[in-house]
Amino acid sequence: MNPAPPVNFIYRLALMISAALLIAFIGAAIFSPQAPNDLVTVTGIDANSSDNTYLGSDGCAGCHIQAYQDWQGSHHDQAMQHATAATVKGDFNNSSFESPSNSALFSKKADGFYARLAGTDGRVNDHKILYTFGTEPLQQYLVAFPGGRLQQLPVAWNTLTNQWFDPQPELLAQPGEWVHWSEGGKNWNSMCADCHSNNVAKNFDVASNSYRTTVTELDVGCESCHGPGRNHVEAVSSADFNSALDKLHISMKVGEDSQMLVDQCGRCHARRQQLTNKFEHGSSQLLDHYLPQLLSPPTYHSDGQILDEVFVYGSFVQSKMYHSGVDCVDCHQPHSVKLKVEGNQLCVGCHSSEQFDTPKHHHHGADLSQATNIQQTQGTQCIDCHMPGRLYMGNDYRRDHSFRIPRPDLSVAHNTPNACNDCHTKKSADWAAAKVEQWFGSERPAHFSEILSAAASQPNDSVEPLVSLLNDLSQPAIARATAASILAPNISLPMVALAMTKATNDASALLRSTSIRSLNGSANKIGPLVDRLNDPVRAVRIAAAEGLVDVPKNLIPDALSDAFSRAHEEYQTSLQVNADFPSGRMAMALDQYRRGNLDRAAEEYLAVLKIDNGYNAARMNLAQLYYGQGKLSDTEKLYRTVIQREPKASDAHFSLGLLMAEQGDYKQAALSLEAAAVTGNNPRAWYNLAVLNQQFGKVLEAEKAYIAALQLTPGNGEFIAGLVSLYGQQQQWAKALRLIDRALVDYPTNLSLQQLKRAITQRL
Repeated sequence: MNPAPPVNFIYRLALMISAALLIAFIGAAIFSPQAPNDLVTVTGIDANSSDNTYLGSDGCAGCHIQAYQDWQGSHHDQAMQHATAATVKGDFNNSSFESPSNSALFSKKADGFYARLAGTDGRVNDHKILYTFGTEPLQQYLVAFPGGRLQQLPVAWNTLTNQWFDPQPELLAQPGEWVHWSEGGKNWNSMCADCHSNNVAKNFDVASNSYRTTVTELDVGCESCHGPGRNHVEAVSSADFNSALDKLHISMKVGEDSQMLVDQCGRCHARRQQLTNKFEHGSSQLLDHYLPQLLSPPTYHSDGQILDEVFVYGSFVQSKMYHSGVDCVDCHQPHSVKLKVEGNQLCVGCHSSEQFDTPKHHHHGADLSQATNIQQTQGTQCIDCHMPGRLYMGNDYRRDHSFRIPRPDLSVAHNTPNACNDCHTKKSADWAAAKVEQWFGSERPAHFSEILSAAASQPNDSVEPLVSLLNDLSQPAIARATAASILAPNISLPMVALAMTKATNDASALLRSTSIRSLNGSANKIGPLVDRLNDPVRAVRIAAAEGLVDVPKNLIPDALSDAFSRAHEEYQTSLQVNADFPSGRMAMALDQYRRGNLDRAAEEYLAVLKIDNGYNAARMNLAQLYYGQGKLSDTEKLYRTVIQREPKASDAHFSLGLLMAEQGDYKQAALSLEAAAVTGNNPRAWYNLAVLNQQFGKVLEAEKAYIAALQLTPGNGEFIAGLVSLYGQQQQWAKALRLIDRALVDYPTNLSLQQLKRAITQRL
């Protein structure tokens, strides 16, 4: 009974991944770490700069007057500003804030605004406010920290109520934890800057653990979306100007493909992983610089509805609207970023008001007597049913952009949310489902969410439906990619491997990269992966290089050795870019482990814990590494530390139980295995506990454990064989045969059960 191999799981997901991200439209800038009171140093606008291709937004105003005027005063324009009397909205007149999570005093001094609160070491200090961050419904504040860092205060100003508040009171973070305001979880350089400023280069240095972040403009200006403008100005000013789209030297032009435009917006309005140090305009694919999050918990509900902060893109690309050619600027004014029209008038610009903007469709009137959620309107608005929302950052209500039909029937089956009960909170999902059936009949249009939801609640019965979704070209690429990710543990099944291999050549770069990663556990991965080393999209090449890290170089065709070297370099760059995140440093550790550099891997796991001492996935993997090196005492200490921090960490209990059994401490082994079985519904833990009890003659305890394992995985031949062996030891052969016969009713083609029955029959 050996501990399991290294794993890639995370026990303790940070409650805030995007805490420093304020609202969808925010900007950012850099500061001088040597002199934190200096003004922002902006590069690239001055003609003498090393990068003089950027003009600044004022350089666009001369020709694009209306666009410039619309942009002024927008969320983009006010994304980040110097902290002045004109820009600071919060009360700094010796005001205070107190909560279980944070306490702060706010004051003014001759040289600016200050907040007094506990920092990294737990000591209370005055921190000068350098920048405001955002404008409404909340304004946040940034202060300087060593190592080129800007940190976001944990207390913000609520512009709706004009008072201080804690946007995330549930964190209860302590100094030294990654989610504490003085640590990486609220660091502007890594969490905010890339999306919220112009031409950002994070420039994190792993060796010195410091930043030299640069931008070319303080806020989200014209060139944040349209790219550097100098070549554009020179082109349109030339005597031989050609007005063709490809001659304008600018991004996001009128007349461009709608999906290309959505990808441009998705660069910031998506939950995604960064792949490069900075974004380069002109790249045709979003996945040349970013890898969007799939529709999986804990960021999305299991059916793809929004859960954590996911910033619209992942929701919108699920929708029928996106696949029908609708893009962001069909609804949003591109420069003021306001809705073009308010209310249902926005929707009936495309959808028939006679058919949809009527009680015959929405079945709601002005009676709010049954509604308990004040965020909803009267049920007559299209967005009430088709764009339900959630509060983020304490007071920022954001709507789901997947534009789906409410499905309370799926809530009944899989405990997913639905728009009906978001409003009618005192009613049940059964009630809502009955109402929908009463109004629209019993048939619902097929939707991929049915398969994804079922996969979360009924994983043993979902392989074939997931393969069907993966193969269905009519379904959204992000849904198919999510199916590919869920199927990864089943890659040894021929039908899964075949579908996954086919998907590596799909038109969607997201699906190609996901299917490549899902093939990593396949014995036949080399061929499909080397075929994608020259893929036109960087994220796909990185996935291929990552998958080939542990493959002997002589198995990579000579003709592709250069391609592998280039892709591997891109992969290493992506690791370095994310090395300031605990998950990024974890990826570096796994990379070293797969390459056989165990000492380096151990160093990286320890580095993860320096970034976030609560990141128990690093402890688990380090424990497995130490186990392989024979450091059993260190292994045990790590398991016990995980359990101390997370008493319900089933895998830690399980691994500790196996380790204790191997060392002969059977009493502790039994306690740990039982804890693993109970806390995680772990059938393998029940089975090992049964074997242990059987070895020591605890027949009743062994039988109960075998039965518990079989209740979780009915028909498992190994578990049935174990229980049969127990009955055999007691000469209870008739009982053993009844057990096998019951299993064969549900699994008539199970060869191991058939062989087991023949063996017992022959014995009798």
